Amino acid sequence: MREERAKERQRTQAALRSGDERHYPAKDKGKARHIARNWVDGRRNIGEFFWPLVITALVFLLVPIGPLQAVSTILLLGFYAVVMADTAWSLLGLRRLLAETLADPAERRGAMPYAFGRSLQSRKRRLPVPQVERGWTRRVKAGEVKAL
Repeated sequence: MREERAKERQRTQAALRSGDERHYPAKDKGKARHIARNWVDGRRNIGEFFWPLVITALVFLLVPIGPLQAVSTILLLGFYAVVMADTAWSLLGLRRLLAETLADPAERRGAMPYAFGRSLQSRKRRLPVPQVERGWTRRVKAGEVKAL
């Protein structure tokens, strides 16, 4: 039984790295998740720089120099505000696209938090791997490409 679970995990990891949607885990399956994945991967997100900047700011907060700590805190709070604004703007567009593409609200359930979490990850570290190039979101908005 352990061997079967290990093989299943290996197959799932291989699918996440290759883009084979048949073997994705349940959290990544479905049309809404596919559209959300492509929406996030098809644009530049400020949230991709979230973790490196937060870690750098936290290191500066530990340095016992008052002005450096103050500047670090201000920059960190400003970055939070910018990330939230960029993510909100992106998710509004995604919500509109999902409403146009998928009529059933139950089918769209969970796609927004999924997209939010994905937008805070570095593009190189995202699993499943990005299937669309940057600029895809703009082309969908212009009607040049279909979402599915």
